[in-house]
Formats: sequence, C-alpha cells, structure tokens
Amino acid sequence: MKISLSRRIVQGLVLLAALGSVAVSAAVHDPVASTRLERLLAPLASLKADFHQTVADGEGYELQAVDGTMTVARPGKVHWQTEPPFEQLVVSDATTLWLYDKDLEQVTVRPFDEDVANTPAVLLIGKVENLDATYQVSNVTEGGDTIFTLVPRDEGALYQKITLTFAGETPRGMSLWDTLGQRTTIDFRDVVINGKVNQRLFRFKIPRGVDVLYDN
Repeated sequence: MKISLSRRIVQGLVLLAALGSVAVSAAVHDPVASTRLERLLAPLASLKADFHQTVADGEGYELQAVDGTMTVARPGKVHWQTEPPFEQLVVSDATTLWLYDKDLEQVTVRPFDEDVANTPAVLLIGKVENLDATYQVSNVTEGGDTIFTLVPRDEGALYQKITLTFAGETPRGMSLWDTLGQRTTIDFRDVVINGKVNQRLFRFKIPRGVDVLYDN
C-alpha cells in the first residue's frame, strides 16, 4: 500500500539508527545535554545530505522506505526531495511551505512555521534558543555517536519523542516516534555543513495542471 510521504510530514507521521524503543516517561531532562545540543546546532548555517528514510509500525514492521536528498539553511529554508517510486518534494523559503505530491498531481501551500510536524528538518536549522522551552533533552553515547533524545513538553504534540544522532559535530540521523507508536528513521549520508547553497532550491513554481490546496 502506498503511503503519501507529504501527508506523513504534515500530519506528523513522518521522519534513525537502530535505537530500541525507550519509554517516554523514563526520559530525564538534563540542562547540560540541552546546552550541548544547542552548541552543536547553533553553527549550522546550512546542511546538505543524501538520506535513507524508513517508516515502521509499533511492531517494527517496515511500512515504507525511500531515498532522497535534502538541503536546509537558516532561517527556515528547506528543500527535501524523495526519489521514485514515492517521488515528493517539500520546499520552504522561510515564509511559505510547498508540499508537492507528484503522483497525486497536488500541491499544498501553507505558511511556514518551525513546527517539527511540518518538516522535521527544521530541528537542524530552527531557533536553538527555543529548544529548552520546547523539549526535555537528554543524551547518551553509543559506539562513538552522541544520541540526543528530545521529549516534547507539550502533551498535545504529534510526537512522543525525537532523537538526533551526531558523529562528532556532524549530524548522522534522526528518528521520530509518533503517538501511534510508528517510528520514522532517517539516516544521512555525504553530509556537507555550511557549504555553498543554491538559493533557487528554496523557490517553488507550481506546475501547470496540478490541484492547489491552500492551508492557512
């Protein structure tokens, strides 16, 4: 069964490494971990990477696997594209967010905000000063990687928890557990930090003949 990736991004059923399912209630906020994560994220003016994304249900059964490319830049600029057979595109210029589902011939247009439910990539280029107010943060070290766990303070959040994995100062992946128990895992490859970015990636021209939905 085909699952619309853009709908997963919008509804919070979207977006890493083999981490066992950890009980949310067990997470303990660590101000030191929060500060450490802020220091890793703050220098990220832009990031480019290839990625492999999987979505699994609460039993670990894989529902979807896709590959793609991403480019994100401050403030709030996103270009997130998946390859066939689930070819879709998310673009933000920090003012407007476009969600283009090529198979459905449909574009959803909405104001951009930094809600991770719209696109988890904003965690990498969002406002780090809001991190501690939004999440309880903790971290562990596994095999040389540092894994940060972020549990939303808002009980109504679409995600139970999020993890960000770093190899040194380089983001290696992220995972998200939604309220239905589904987990989205994204592994980054060929990561380029603060490289030259083509600003045209963050502009989107609506193709002719597609349905346009405005979500305000």
